[in-house]
Amino acid sequence: MNTHENPLAEGIIREGLIKLDSLAFDTKFWAKDPSLWKKDKENQNFIVKFLGWQKVYDWTLERLEEITLFAQDVKTNFKHCVVMGMGGSSLAPEVFRTVFGKQNGWPELIVLDTTNPDWIDAARTHLNPAETLFIFASKSGGTVEPSSQFAYFLDEVKKAGVKEPGKNFAAITDPGTGLESLAKQHGFRHIFLNPADIGGRFSALSFFGIVPAAIMGVDVKKLLTIAKEQAVTFGPDAPAKDNAALKLGGFMGACVVNHGRDKLTLLTPKDLETFGLWAEQLVAESTGKEGKGIVPVAGEKLQPNFDYREDRFFVHLATGSDDDERIQALAKRLDEHEAPLLTIQVPNPYDLGALFLLWEIATAAAGAILAINPFDQPNVQEAKTMTKDVLAKLAKGDIPAAITAPILVSKDIADKVKLDTLAQDVYSLLESNDYVALLPYVYPSEETQAALTQLRDKIMLRTKRAVLFGYGPRYLHSTGQLHKGDGNNGVFIIFSADAEHDIQIPGQKYTFGQLCNAQALGDFQALESKGRRVIKLHLAQPLAENIRKISDLF
Repeated sequence: MNTHENPLAEGIIREGLIKLDSLAFDTKFWAKDPSLWKKDKENQNFIVKFLGWQKVYDWTLERLEEITLFAQDVKTNFKHCVVMGMGGSSLAPEVFRTVFGKQNGWPELIVLDTTNPDWIDAARTHLNPAETLFIFASKSGGTVEPSSQFAYFLDEVKKAGVKEPGKNFAAITDPGTGLESLAKQHGFRHIFLNPADIGGRFSALSFFGIVPAAIMGVDVKKLLTIAKEQAVTFGPDAPAKDNAALKLGGFMGACVVNHGRDKLTLLTPKDLETFGLWAEQLVAESTGKEGKGIVPVAGEKLQPNFDYREDRFFVHLATGSDDDERIQALAKRLDEHEAPLLTIQVPNPYDLGALFLLWEIATAAAGAILAINPFDQPNVQEAKTMTKDVLAKLAKGDIPAAITAPILVSKDIADKVKLDTLAQDVYSLLESNDYVALLPYVYPSEETQAALTQLRDKIMLRTKRAVLFGYGPRYLHSTGQLHKGDGNNGVFIIFSADAEHDIQIPGQKYTFGQLCNAQALGDFQALESKGRRVIKLHLAQPLAENIRKISDLF
């Protein structure tokens, strides 16, 4: 895969490659030697259990007949396919969905990684449950978001009069999980068992990514074959100067360790925009720990005349599309202002498999330079635990007032933040290397998305900082690890909201709206427990109008 770097990036990449060579990365990585990242036995025992993704394209190609036969069966019997997943089990399908688009004659793919009732209602309105295949995708088998969606859509399939409702469902999970048992109990149409030694965010080329891609009509054999061919250029026999994966990994690691540039800013044209979401999860969840972190900035609006701070470095995914011309203009300006920029050429959508693999290897390499374990996520569980505490109260009929409190602020900033002076207060909280994160638990209607984009732009222009953006609860399985595991470099603004159309979760004593707001409160509490500077705002309807009122403060 071809790359190009500007002069400043060239020198930083050289530093990174020298460091990787001193670590014997190429030898140890392909030998699955955990000492590349950690020296203690506990970490090493963990790491060796999560390196099965290195050549997973071979494993998946061996199972191509199973995948393609199932895809043809789905094509014959269903008009829609809904992936019910979270994090690593949903973001790769979302990339395939948006990059390739609806394929003629094949089912339309919908990716649902939310508990927001308005979002779920929008998906339900779009489809006929009787003519829809639902894929329950979860490595652990117990993730609350797809579990709740399954309960709801199983009920909807039954209401649609389907005699064997289990045949409208398939599962992708690890062997021996509760989901495998559930699928057998309900007579699912198919159960795909993934290798247990592949972590969720490294699973794009396994069943988790490839099965949904095949169902929507992508030529997955071509995709995997190109990935395998390109993998040779990422391997130990490829010269480091021509190895795009090592160059990217060395670039990321050296920017942070040697130059204090920790804001990885992704420049993606519209035809690859959602790849930024996938890369964001991979990098943030893998590197944001032990007080360290590479902060990925995805989906940020290009600002041709903006003075980017010296904590930034840039990676441009160049597709050659018309939209890419806007980025080329910014790239030229970055050259002139001596900001490090690495360009990766992605001329064909079927290069996507190779691009996934490139970033996975690069992230592992950056983790070695940072001397962290890139395969665990030690802080993700904290928000889940606190959400469970809130849900336990809801199940007893006790609705905590904090769920819908107009404004909550963490204890360490309680005397500094007020709603009417929010903009100035946020600005006063920022320190030298900080970013701002906007974290809305809302349905992204076109109007709401526009209002949130305007707010993001205004905060960026006022503070001159990187502004991260992630919909909840999706980000909990993505940048949520970085938020709690890095060096306390973020100021977080969480938005919860009243639902327009709430939905009862079958078998539970609470609704999707209450679950979603419990997750927002749980993350607020988890961030507060880590001493993070966090603000939570609860919005009434109409959402877009109230978001614009917040935006007006900036």
